[in-house]
Amino acid sequence: MLVGCSGHQVPEQDLVTTKLVWPAAPLDAKIAWVGEYQVLEDTASRTGFWGKLGDFFLGPKIAHMTRPYGVCTDNGSRLFVADTAGAKIHVFDMVNESYFAIEGDENAGLQAPIGLNFFDNGLYITDSAQGRILRYDFQRRHLDLWGPRDLQRPTGITVDQGSGWFYVTDTAAHEIVVLDRSGVEKFRFGGRGTGNGEFNFPTDIWADGTDRIYVTDALNARIQIFTGAGEFVSAFGQAGDTPGSFAKPKGLAVDSHGHIFVCDALFDAVQVFDRDGRLLISFGDNGTRPGQFWMPSGLFIDRQNRIFVADTYNRRIQVFQSVH
Repeated sequence: MLVGCSGHQVPEQDLVTTKLVWPAAPLDAKIAWVGEYQVLEDTASRTGFWGKLGDFFLGPKIAHMTRPYGVCTDNGSRLFVADTAGAKIHVFDMVNESYFAIEGDENAGLQAPIGLNFFDNGLYITDSAQGRILRYDFQRRHLDLWGPRDLQRPTGITVDQGSGWFYVTDTAAHEIVVLDRSGVEKFRFGGRGTGNGEFNFPTDIWADGTDRIYVTDALNARIQIFTGAGEFVSAFGQAGDTPGSFAKPKGLAVDSHGHIFVCDALFDAVQVFDRDGRLLISFGDNGTRPGQFWMPSGLFIDRQNRIFVADTYNRRIQVFQSVH
């Protein structure tokens, strides 16, 4: 079941009959479009997501989503969006129909937030311009600097829920930095190159809870998979413009079935692979309509297999549902 902003539950079978689905009939649907989040300046032009999110705002020019990238939820009611160009984090309460923004101050500012991960009542934020990680404490409603000071360009961030270890892609250093739950460095792995376990500007990262860490090795046009200890397991992908290849891979996430979802910003699509890197399905194309993308980037899948895609240049978050 899906819970919309109004609290209305939508049966999965209704998604198949009332929404866009992939693949199209008569094939069995695997992915269904659910809706979108966008923050618009003009209240008169607000349109549709689960009861029209724009109607929750009381006046014009409340907020504006400039260039969304990182996206995640708390696996409950809250949706978080890193607005890289807007230097803020948009926070949507999908049940209570409310919104606020996290912005920095003189002690802990935001310049170019890009990666997000929610853990233990805190939102962890990578800021690529500052070379820092920040943590927003929801109990204190306060933003603090967190973790090491020697990162070059941190982008992706994920956490293994069992160990509490954080994995951060330092894109400019071509490596993965591993931290404990206090932000103390455990070890690093990687280095620039094209071999197994080497990277060429890695960006996004995902821990699937089964001791597997997935990394978008962007300029090597592949996805690499490691153990939680940083040991290489496998890799798939190659540069190209055919299905199953990558042109500009960015966000990735893994659903509860072990399917690997990868955004490709130049394809304007999300490709879905099995554990062995075989292409299962692709959805999306270029455009502004529901289910279309313009340079999609960040990707998150929650425990209900809802798929959140940062449709960056359309300035919105699109939401899909796996209907296996």
